[in-house]
Amino acid sequence: MQDSRSPGLSFFMNEEAGDLHARFEPMGDVSAPDLATVQRFMHDGGWDAFCVDQKALVDFVTGCRGMLEASERIVGVRRDGEFALTLSGDSMLAQLTLIAPQGGKPIDEGQVFAALRDQGVVHGLLRQQIDAALAIGHCENLTIARGDFPIDGTSARFEPLFMEQRSEAAPLDDKALIKYSDLSHLLLVHPGDQLMRRIAPTPSTDGTDVKGQPVLAVAIPDLSFAHDLQGVAPDSTDPNLLRATLAGQPMLVDRGVVVNPVIEVPDVDLSTGNIDFEGTIRVAGDVKAGMRIKVAGDVIVSGTVEAAHIIAGGNVAVQGGVIGHADTHSDAQALPSNTARIICQGSVQALFMEHVHVEAGVAILIDRSAWQCELIAKDEIIVGKEGAKISQIIGGLSQASLLIKTSVLGASTGAKTQVQVGFDPFLDEQLQHKERLRQQKFDELDRVLKLIVYFEHNPKKAVGGVGSKVEATRVQVLGEINALTEEIKQLSDQTELMDKGRVEAGKTIYYGVEVRVGQQVWQAPDDMGGAVIRIADGKIVAGN
Repeated sequence: MQDSRSPGLSFFMNEEAGDLHARFEPMGDVSAPDLATVQRFMHDGGWDAFCVDQKALVDFVTGCRGMLEASERIVGVRRDGEFALTLSGDSMLAQLTLIAPQGGKPIDEGQVFAALRDQGVVHGLLRQQIDAALAIGHCENLTIARGDFPIDGTSARFEPLFMEQRSEAAPLDDKALIKYSDLSHLLLVHPGDQLMRRIAPTPSTDGTDVKGQPVLAVAIPDLSFAHDLQGVAPDSTDPNLLRATLAGQPMLVDRGVVVNPVIEVPDVDLSTGNIDFEGTIRVAGDVKAGMRIKVAGDVIVSGTVEAAHIIAGGNVAVQGGVIGHADTHSDAQALPSNTARIICQGSVQALFMEHVHVEAGVAILIDRSAWQCELIAKDEIIVGKEGAKISQIIGGLSQASLLIKTSVLGASTGAKTQVQVGFDPFLDEQLQHKERLRQQKFDELDRVLKLIVYFEHNPKKAVGGVGSKVEATRVQVLGEINALTEEIKQLSDQTELMDKGRVEAGKTIYYGVEVRVGQQVWQAPDDMGGAVIRIADGKIVAGN
């Protein structure tokens, strides 16, 4: 092909070798073409669709200058289209890369589908994407087949149908009629009341990869209500509904609810002896020194608690104060063993406390003051009612995860007063307990697996359904291990909360106060006004 604007210039194709040739034959006074002329000539003739070697083209133009004889040079090559098909490591995706042809043949549908067949891709083909890519002629890592991912189901859920109603203590008035409902955090139910509904699990759905192979979803254990739940039973017509069978206090447990009975006594003293039972106790008078109360529910005391020991699975509410024994040794670092001790899973509420050791699974709420006490609460310690004229923590040790709040912290005498927030004082023990339980289940699973292997080698021993029972045990133990693993994960996640803890003193902080937030310590340099002590920008600070 020649051009009137550039006589003597032509291009032709060597069909056998696939090479593109440029040729120039000098004609009279016609000057040799420059690079722009050659490129325009190639564009007009469609030759620039080939894979052009730009250096060779420049060399050709340079070589044409001053030539008296014809000059010819290979300046390009014909290339067919190319493609690559790749599968993801999990065989859930097939991806196509197309390289457009340069003067050669494009990739066609047959080549792509042949490659898919060669790699075993039979499921999830995306025909529209394939057609669009072939029409355009090029693409990079385009997904042209996608498997069906498995869908994990959800475990059975257990939703309580009652709401705990927490009541504040009755007003401090000697002439006022004390209502037990005002003293406690107690909620009573009656026979037939609905307590909990089990929401059935949703099954998992297996997936399929692009090769048509199944992809198994996570197995979901089918958990039912726990066995031997006290005071409750499934509804006669709906096995997924728990109802109360007796009157008492409902308490949430793992996969169920129990109802504890309630008893009332005038005092806890030598006339009653120590009390240990699965329920809730109401004491109309006092709990005398030396007595012990251990219940699964709440303890509600209308009077005072002396140097007694109380252990409760619920809350402890004391209308009066709690007064223990001081250690007579001046250098004592802890309270004596015979002082007042209260340990509960819920909250502790009292008018005031002196020389008392308290461990509360939720909160400690004291209306007036805490004097030389050991106070440990999972969430918060609040000393002083809203609007109280004075409330004070003097001496001792107070520990909570999130908040310790009072009006006055410490004493003008400089009594050493330790306050700690920013960590859960009970969490480490819970984690260790759950990990011990899980290790026991791993050991049990190991024994079951060894038994299964034994039956595989000795099938005659697995008679009478023994093999089926062993397999059922394996499935049950695996479910228990999965449940414990989830509980351990949830407990571990809670350990990351802890820089959110703070200490609030509304009016005064005295010299002698030491505050620890997480791993950082602040000491009152002198008597000072109120402040909020917390972590800010990674450092412990005392400010407003």
